[in-house]
Amino acid sequence: MNPAGTENTTPQSAAVPIQPGFMVLQSNRLEQLRQVTVTWLGRHPLTPLENETLLVQSNGIAQWLKLALAADADAEEPGCGIAAAMNISLPGRFHWQAYRAVLGNLPETSPYDKTLLSWRLLRLLPTLLAEPEFEALHHFLSEDSSQRKQFQLAQRLADLLDQYQIYRADWLQDWARGVNRITRNNQPIALPGEQSWQAELWRRLLHDIAPEARNSGRAQVHQQFLEACTTLTPETRPVNLPRRVVVFGISSLPRQSLEVLAAIARCTQVLLCVHNPCTHYWGDIIEPHMAQRLFAKPYKRTSPRADLPAITETSAVDELFLRGNPLLAAWGKQGRDYIRLLDEHDERAAYEQMFHDNKLNIDLFEEPCEDTLLGRIQSDIFHLRSIDEARAASAGIDVGQGLSFHIAHSTQREVEILQDHLLGLFANDPTLRPRDILVMVPDINQFAPHIQAVFGRINRDDNRFIPFTISDQGKRHQAPIYLALSMLMNLSSSRFAVSELLDLMDVPALQKAFDLDVADKALLHRWVEGAGIRWGLNAEQRVVQGMPAALDRNALEQNTWHFGLRRMLLGYAVGDSDAWQDIEPFAEVGGLSAAVTGKLTHLLRVLEHYWHLFRQPADVHTWSTRISALLNECFVAADDRDAMLISRAEQRLQSWTDACAQAGFSDVLPIEVVSEFFLESLDELDLSQRFLAGAVNFATLMPMRAIPFQHICLLGMNDGDYPRQVTSVDFDLMRQDYRPGDRSRREDDRYLFLEALLSARQSLSISWAGRSIRDNSERPPSVLVAQLRDYIKDTVTNGQQALDNITHEYPLQPFSAAYFNAGSTLTTYAAEWTPDTGTTPGTRSEWLASDENSPQVIGLQALSALLRNPAAVFFEKRLGVVFASDELTGDDHEAFAINGLSQWQIQDQLIHDAHRHLRTSAPTQDLDIEALLDNLISKQQRQGGLPMPPFADLYHTTLTQPLIKPLQRCHDLICASTEVESLPVQVGLADNTLLLEDSITDVRNNADGRRLRYVMLSGQIWAGKSGGPGKTKSKVKWHYLARHWPAHLAAQLHGPVTTHVLGPATNEVLAPLDAGTAQRILVKLLTLYRQNLQQPLAAEVKTSCVYLTADPDKAPLSAAQTEYEGSYSATGQVQSSEALSRLWPDFTDLLGGQLPGAAPSSGADAVTSAFVRHSTELYQDLIQHWQLHREHIRSDEEVES
Repeated sequence: MNPAGTENTTPQSAAVPIQPGFMVLQSNRLEQLRQVTVTWLGRHPLTPLENETLLVQSNGIAQWLKLALAADADAEEPGCGIAAAMNISLPGRFHWQAYRAVLGNLPETSPYDKTLLSWRLLRLLPTLLAEPEFEALHHFLSEDSSQRKQFQLAQRLADLLDQYQIYRADWLQDWARGVNRITRNNQPIALPGEQSWQAELWRRLLHDIAPEARNSGRAQVHQQFLEACTTLTPETRPVNLPRRVVVFGISSLPRQSLEVLAAIARCTQVLLCVHNPCTHYWGDIIEPHMAQRLFAKPYKRTSPRADLPAITETSAVDELFLRGNPLLAAWGKQGRDYIRLLDEHDERAAYEQMFHDNKLNIDLFEEPCEDTLLGRIQSDIFHLRSIDEARAASAGIDVGQGLSFHIAHSTQREVEILQDHLLGLFANDPTLRPRDILVMVPDINQFAPHIQAVFGRINRDDNRFIPFTISDQGKRHQAPIYLALSMLMNLSSSRFAVSELLDLMDVPALQKAFDLDVADKALLHRWVEGAGIRWGLNAEQRVVQGMPAALDRNALEQNTWHFGLRRMLLGYAVGDSDAWQDIEPFAEVGGLSAAVTGKLTHLLRVLEHYWHLFRQPADVHTWSTRISALLNECFVAADDRDAMLISRAEQRLQSWTDACAQAGFSDVLPIEVVSEFFLESLDELDLSQRFLAGAVNFATLMPMRAIPFQHICLLGMNDGDYPRQVTSVDFDLMRQDYRPGDRSRREDDRYLFLEALLSARQSLSISWAGRSIRDNSERPPSVLVAQLRDYIKDTVTNGQQALDNITHEYPLQPFSAAYFNAGSTLTTYAAEWTPDTGTTPGTRSEWLASDENSPQVIGLQALSALLRNPAAVFFEKRLGVVFASDELTGDDHEAFAINGLSQWQIQDQLIHDAHRHLRTSAPTQDLDIEALLDNLISKQQRQGGLPMPPFADLYHTTLTQPLIKPLQRCHDLICASTEVESLPVQVGLADNTLLLEDSITDVRNNADGRRLRYVMLSGQIWAGKSGGPGKTKSKVKWHYLARHWPAHLAAQLHGPVTTHVLGPATNEVLAPLDAGTAQRILVKLLTLYRQNLQQPLAAEVKTSCVYLTADPDKAPLSAAQTEYEGSYSATGQVQSSEALSRLWPDFTDLLGGQLPGAAPSSGADAVTSAFVRHSTELYQDLIQHWQLHREHIRSDEEVES
């Protein structure tokens, strides 16, 4: 092979001279490296048709460098005026391109590429398991019915062999020759017997690859490349090898990569810009047990501090460790190794004069400013100060500036606290731009929803709006179309839960494919809930999910999508009619909206088709066809981004097919393996990730992501989360043979933390969840944060006090009163939580002005709602806020048992249906109430409202028995009375601003001419251990009576009417009132309703009635507080109402009718507080009427007792 052949070379006579060489620039500040690089490229440009080649480790550093190149020549930091014609690449990708450029006959993709290896191994492994050498693998894969373990093992092995090719090429060369050995501590040793299968597996791989490509592995190619490069000169440079390569900001490269760069430096100018945190030699301060072996001589480019004693073979281990800066010692291992490897190739004499001729330096160290704590720590690292030296240098610095720690209770609170912190920075520095701030977290996919929830909810016209961008999110977890694709590819194992499919219907691309619009989606949410759909496609799919096949088919179908769809279609056909073939029609489907049912039917048929199809294993070509068909049938791009994502998925699909073909893999695969590989391939990151977009950047902590920013914030620095945990495989032989340049995730993270500390120019903020959200117990931060805090404590005067001063602990909730207490050091910009402290209780100005020019007409239900929850009425009727969402969030589980709440809901529906039957049917004395309830129970079963048979049978008596007597009583009242025509109701305020208009339709005349009406309750009206009236521990459930109080009052306007209150263990009456009293109370309620629309009344029905009915001598306010806030054994009313918790999270707030944080009423003021006044006005009339006029009709059981 002749790398200098004419076919691979190009004449250089017309090109601008670019001197080749391996040139290293180093600095503790990346800004200096960037400016020298920009200046050098500007003074030594390539020809117009040549591209600059930049090797970077992240998109952020590439963007940052391009911005500097694009700066104008007369800018404060001069640039080249344009950043174009640039090839930006990752080092590994460039190195294979260099191999191909020099050697000429290599394939575009190596057969030893990790992806190809994984499929080749997946094909080979089953053929090897029976052989004795692979007994360990056979044991591991003995129980692998789905092939997932085999696939995952192939991936792990492919990744490990890829690492061996880069970091242990000498091992693979020995194994290929049949020599089973490795090295340990630079000494060759025999490969342990239990790991000999690795060498044999490598030989089998070599044998499996075609002879002509067998020597194209990275290890073999690398040696061929190095030999071919020995004859390279600038005149014989291969045409595809660039004349200049700039390696910028990479914090670590393996030895193999550096050898590639050094080899091409014979004909290419290789410019390496290296971040070096210390101006002195620091290789002997880390890992003292290895220092004398690894670092027998100092770096060529930096010298030891003159005032430190020389290291000799007799130096004590402790002296090696303690002689330098402990932070650099703890976090700098990766940088130490990289600088050492660079030292082997760096010959500064060959290029230093050339830089000096251009008035540029190659060592660009700049002493950090020591005015702040952050700057002083950076200076300690720069000067290699020990603990004692750092303590002496800290005198006079402003400890409160530059560095801060923030302790929260959760990820959500960390982001909320960050928002306040950033708003404070902008308030204090008008020149600060959003792009000057970087926020980094261990895993951006974990933080992204919280960032969107906190920063994304602020409108652009709000003073708190901060533009932000989130980088590094995996598209699979971010793009709705990929989330939907993930669900569709896992249909074979899906439960077809309601929430999953409704989420699927929210994806715009799928909506467009099935012609669904926003109105259709809202309608389907309501219909799915009403039709009783819970989970499961049909009975067949449920059996596959593990349901007993012996169950009745109707039982298996109940609450499935097929069950609900049949109800919808029958409802469209027959309306509100009787059941047909055990199908209860869902009558809501009808009219023009019925077309939505057809769309749902189409969607479910498509899903059923792919559910069947994906359960069948197939070869790669068949799977490619299936997935392509799925993409075409289920997605139509709703915008350009969708089109790009669909195209990306198709490209990944084609790449997978090509890789399997190259690897010779044609075996049959199950969907579990296909889905895992394909969906992971969609998540692969590249250098096109968005970063430095003119906004606050949120990103994952990645190598060289910590480019210089004015302010850097680190979130999620929890113990166990950072450094990130990576469990290496047990058969990784590199674990016990460390070499400089080896990659370690934990060491990477330590160096990233060091880079973040050194890259912050004005401030560094670090936060973690340091308190348990459950019990407020203390939780430790990351060990790196703990080391930094210990360093501050040990090196600053009054270290513990100084540390306490820069550590900020925050309350659990953003609306905590701790933010608003006098003298609080906590600050929040969340105006929605700020109390109105400018008024006193009872004298607050109206929240919303009344609109007296627009008379409002309401019905009796509006007054009933007012009595039930005034705060909810205020939000719904005045602000348009409805807390109870109309859209179904998804009940994904059918009931196998009935709890208290379910029993109440079922009985409520039974009473409603039975009551309607009694009212609409002709009265008959021989009506069988039990038979009626049996029919209604069967109807609920067909509607899917009961547990599936036979579980529902267990509850039949429990559900129906308590209802027989109240329904019989209701039937008797109907039979003994005649219906009266509806009674109109019209009551208004004197100023005509509010009018009550309605009608009473349930009044009847009994045999003696007296008027009555009746209401049915789902529960009993008495609460307490005795469960009945007249007992010392029984209490009235006033909220039941309050619901029917307005209608009872309205009925009195046409003469005395007795209201019978019937329900389980309940047979009570509301006595008549005179018309004048009823009118007066209704006018009062209308007045209160209008007031409530202007400012919510500080009352809650249960809490207010507890206060009003409590013994005055037994602390009624205390009893009311317990009812409102709850106790150890009972949930408070404030927890049950979002409106209450938003307005008055504590009883002290409710007592004064004020916002959180305002001074509560106390002492004599409490007697006339808003709560007391509003409670009395709303409920006192009802309570007094009940207590003075209640007539009790004993049930048969009480008469017998």
